[in-house]
Amino acid sequence: MKLSPSQIDTLKKLISYKGYPEIDLQYEILDHVACKVEVLLEEKPDMKLDDAFRKVHGEFGIFGFSDLAESYTKSIEKRYQRFFWEEFKSIFTSSRLIYPIALGFMLYWLSMNSLLFGEKVGLPVWGGAFTILAVIFIIARYWKANKSMKNYVSYRSSVHSFTFFNLMLQVSMFGMRRLENPYYPFDFSPQSILTWLSVMAISACFICIFLIPRVLVRSIDETRKLQTIYES
Repeated sequence: MKLSPSQIDTLKKLISYKGYPEIDLQYEILDHVACKVEVLLEEKPDMKLDDAFRKVHGEFGIFGFSDLAESYTKSIEKRYQRFFWEEFKSIFTSSRLIYPIALGFMLYWLSMNSLLFGEKVGLPVWGGAFTILAVIFIIARYWKANKSMKNYVSYRSSVHSFTFFNLMLQVSMFGMRRLENPYYPFDFSPQSILTWLSVMAISACFICIFLIPRVLVRSIDETRKLQTIYES
């Protein structure tokens, strides 16, 4: 038998009561549990939905859904990581590559023709300034999305993505601290290695800042596909 929307909603609440409030995790568990509940209700039409749920829950042992939830949580996190790297690589294999290239030319022009707080500074510093602006943007974006998306495992995974951002930021800071003046060498020589590392690291920071919300939406869309199946 096919469960009704009200029965699906009841199962979601029961899963939440068991200690799994994350929406995407609920639907992953629901996708596993609903089939078993349907079989039980087909075999015993007089059985109540709550009783069927408790029986299914009991089949998982004394820890209930904990192992299942842990498995699905890791699956959701891996899916987010896979989406992140797919999006990151797609920047360099699509027409969107024009945006980081245009940004690079703009920063180079600023480093050659403009002052920052009255001082002549080089390309890495301009890149750092733009990265700070991007960080402000992402904080504002996350602050807005916090209420609607904080109950998703995918949301937590997106926060973990800042580990990569932090690594790139540390690399760029390491390089810039060892560059003594704003006239950084860009010719292909041993002296220019830190300059290029700094520029590439700042570019990676800037790109991933805008990718993180995009990947979060893509990951949550996967959950919405399950929602469509069970709420239609």
